[in-house]
Amino acid sequence: MRGPRARISELPGDCPVTWAVLGANVLTFVGSFMAGMSWSDLAFFPPSFLQRPWTAVTYPLIGTGGIVWVLIGGYVFWLFGGSLERSWGWRDYIVFLVLVSGSSAVALWLASVLTQRDALVAGFGMPLAAVTVAWAAINPFERVALYFVLPVEARWVGILAATAVLFSLPFPLGVFALAGCGVAWWYVRQGRYGLVRPAPPHPRRRLERTKRSLTLNPIAWYRRWRLRRQFMRLVKGSKEDDDDTLH
Repeated sequence: MRGPRARISELPGDCPVTWAVLGANVLTFVGSFMAGMSWSDLAFFPPSFLQRPWTAVTYPLIGTGGIVWVLIGGYVFWLFGGSLERSWGWRDYIVFLVLVSGSSAVALWLASVLTQRDALVAGFGMPLAAVTVAWAAINPFERVALYFVLPVEARWVGILAATAVLFSLPFPLGVFALAGCGVAWWYVRQGRYGLVRPAPPHPRRRLERTKRSLTLNPIAWYRRWRLRRQFMRLVKGSKEDDDDTLH
């Protein structure tokens, strides 16, 4: 297959929607940094939500927070979001991103009406937290290399991501912003099976993904190291049993 779609499918991780979100963040960040471009029409602001309803799902496309956040946050988004997209398929993944982004925005709009407090929202911070919560709900006991060094179970990483959302906005707006994380948990546990019908995985595609292992994934590194260590223990134990039998 040739053309733009072929090039997109060849990107590392086989997750075109995740790459599209990251690409939009990079482009908007570079545009703001180099040309001073304003993306206010895409940012979410509760008082103007009814006049610009599309901002409920466009604010994650704006690259904000500095180059360090764009790089590290983008890597984590690619790591967890790409895993969800490969598992669910790009259609289900788009539904998920729209739900978690929109639910946080609507909850913040409701908080603004009730409390008369406002906050401008831009960047993929809240969707990233929702993606992390969803991945942690699916793999609660999987070990993740936190800060690329400290091995932590995924369930604690999900709690940490939700806590970051809670304190990212003034009280009580952060409490309402947790709606996205709550929807992510619901979508994984029940919502996905009622809203969309999961498509069966294609066996040939799964074989291709197995061959193209992702060497940039620290979770994969740790999993391979653990499996290799277990294998060596089994081999060592079988050799000792053979020695006892000979003697």
